[in-house]
Amino acid sequence: MLAEDRDRLEKIDKLYALRLDRSISLPMLVVVGDQSSGKSSVLEGLTGLPFPRDSSLCTRFPTQVVFKRSAVKQIEVSILPTESRTEHQSLGVDKFYRRLDELDQCLFVETLSEASKHMGIRLEEGITDIVLKSFSDDVLKIELSGPDYEHFSVVDLPGLFRKPTPGKTTKDDITFVKRMVRDYIHNTRSTILAVVPANVDIATQEIVQMAEDADPGGRRTLGVLTKPDLVDKGAEDKVLDLVLASGGRFGLGYTMVCNRSQSNLDVRLVERNSLEKTFFQTEPWTMVPQDRAGINALKNRLNKLLVDLTRENFRDVAADINQAIGGCHQRLQDLGPERSSKTEQRGYLLRIATSFQYLMSHALDAYYGRDAVFASHDELRLATVVKELQEDFSTTMRLEGHTREFGGSKNRERVGENYVVNQTEPGDDSDLENSPGQESRLLLTVDSERRSELRRTLSNLKKPTDKPHDNIDTWIRREYNRSKGFEIGTINPSLLPALYHEQMKYWRYYTMEHIDRVIEATHSFIFSLLRHVCPDTAIRDHFWARLIGPLLLSYDKAIAHAKLLLEIEELGNMRTLNHYFAVTLKKLRLSRMQKRLENSPSWHTQDDKKETLLRLNDVLNMHISNEDQAVEDLHDILQSYYKLARKQFVDAVSKGAVDYHLLTVSDGPLRVCSPQLVGMLSDKELDEIAGESAESAVERDHIMRRLKSLEAGQETFRT
Repeated sequence: MLAEDRDRLEKIDKLYALRLDRSISLPMLVVVGDQSSGKSSVLEGLTGLPFPRDSSLCTRFPTQVVFKRSAVKQIEVSILPTESRTEHQSLGVDKFYRRLDELDQCLFVETLSEASKHMGIRLEEGITDIVLKSFSDDVLKIELSGPDYEHFSVVDLPGLFRKPTPGKTTKDDITFVKRMVRDYIHNTRSTILAVVPANVDIATQEIVQMAEDADPGGRRTLGVLTKPDLVDKGAEDKVLDLVLASGGRFGLGYTMVCNRSQSNLDVRLVERNSLEKTFFQTEPWTMVPQDRAGINALKNRLNKLLVDLTRENFRDVAADINQAIGGCHQRLQDLGPERSSKTEQRGYLLRIATSFQYLMSHALDAYYGRDAVFASHDELRLATVVKELQEDFSTTMRLEGHTREFGGSKNRERVGENYVVNQTEPGDDSDLENSPGQESRLLLTVDSERRSELRRTLSNLKKPTDKPHDNIDTWIRREYNRSKGFEIGTINPSLLPALYHEQMKYWRYYTMEHIDRVIEATHSFIFSLLRHVCPDTAIRDHFWARLIGPLLLSYDKAIAHAKLLLEIEELGNMRTLNHYFAVTLKKLRLSRMQKRLENSPSWHTQDDKKETLLRLNDVLNMHISNEDQAVEDLHDILQSYYKLARKQFVDAVSKGAVDYHLLTVSDGPLRVCSPQLVGMLSDKELDEIAGESAESAVERDHIMRRLKSLEAGQETFRT
């Protein structure tokens, strides 16, 4: 064997000794088979160890046998504890260690018994101690060193069985062994030695189907046929077909061995090999190829398979160790630091709250390049989401906020269920107002659980469906005639406010709908950001339960402010000091006059300016009825005031209810998850929120021990 191959094999054995086989896939030879398949005899032939055949001492745990070349001959026996044991339990198992010069059968049986006791295995029948078990995941490692050994390593697993034995095994034991075997053979870097007796139909052997399930192509499964001396007369050809690959089910084919029979159990290993050689010199077994006949042929083949397997996977194993170390660090980061004391608990929550406020400030300022989380989570782009919702609100209020379209029937047409403007009136600068760009909008979804938390907070008003079909001129004329009093030359002063309140009655629905949507977006943002800065589900759920109350109260303030603004418009007087009202009204009146004058006879000056000339009498005689004049004045005043009020109202909602109460106020929802809140938590609240559960403590212990083993394995590759 080449020195570099020997070095690689030794490093893989060191990784196995660290139990890294539970974290990553390691190259290994795994001996598996049903009980009474001759598996122990095969292992005895491969290793020279006197494995007992006593049913109470048959394989109850994985056994790794390692051969190493060294100047000194010795045998070391130890237990590699399974990862499922706690650190305290592992220390008890780790204490088992034996160094021997020789290992005869009596000493071997004694060593196995002691190891079984350390693993907590029940050896005597009738013992009902629930602490004791029939099988264990712990690995018994037997390492043989000496100048005559070549490096070789093999793992033997307990045999599969179908029926429990009263007082010895149970149905749970059947499941336990099957799970153990499945875990080992599903390791894609293992070579499966499926031991099958030649004197039975291999289809009845459970290991055959399990091997095929784990290795569908058969590329890493080698069949080992035992007990050929017990094959019935006339059935030899069928067995030979398997070995000669004409009827094989495993990609690596079959090798046949002839173990000691019941009549020569006491013969030594040299005599056993001699008897096996004689057997394969008798007909019809001479047909078995020499490289597939006998225990020595099997060992040579396994040596080559192990060397090739290790060469092929060595670098990948190193990469897997590095990746597993990264995974452990990430999981420890997710679990956070240990939190047994109140100081540790408060410190942990302070880090969460500080991270939350740091990312929240970037989200509110739209500094999305400051952290990678914004690239993959659109719901965290809070400034953009709220901006788009506000643009939606402004556009909706402009197009849908009024009951009737200004300008009369000539300026609107029906499209589906909505009315849209098709002609711009004088004084109407709606084309300058922002409309959201549909192609670049963020898709915001709010999950049902977050929405259910807000069901008593949100308004959830029904959309108005009573859109009138009469045009605004007809409506104003009707209301004017219904409101006439004894006034002379004037308009009833109560009419204009009544018209305004009717024209803006949809504002309540669209305003509360907008506030609901912004609250949902804010609520979703807060939870998503908390989920990012606090990956631990249990802590996040407890922390969220503490935050939800203050959050709902802050949402109520925003809703109350929006309702106040609505009540001011709905119940207050029509008032404005903004000159924009007078400017708009003037434009509308001039536009009406211009349209009338355009229908009068006209001339143009003879100079280059070509100015329009009208007769003075035509202008003086131009008049309309008092009613028409009143209707036009009501329309133009209502339009001028409504447009100004709508814009001011949209700004007030956006600045007051949304920006102030939901985004920027110091006690608003975005400031609830804060270091200040953590600082005010009582010891009881700290323990309820950040106290480490027993499950987390156990998981942390397992991860720390796994990480320690992985780092030791990493160091093994470096040396």
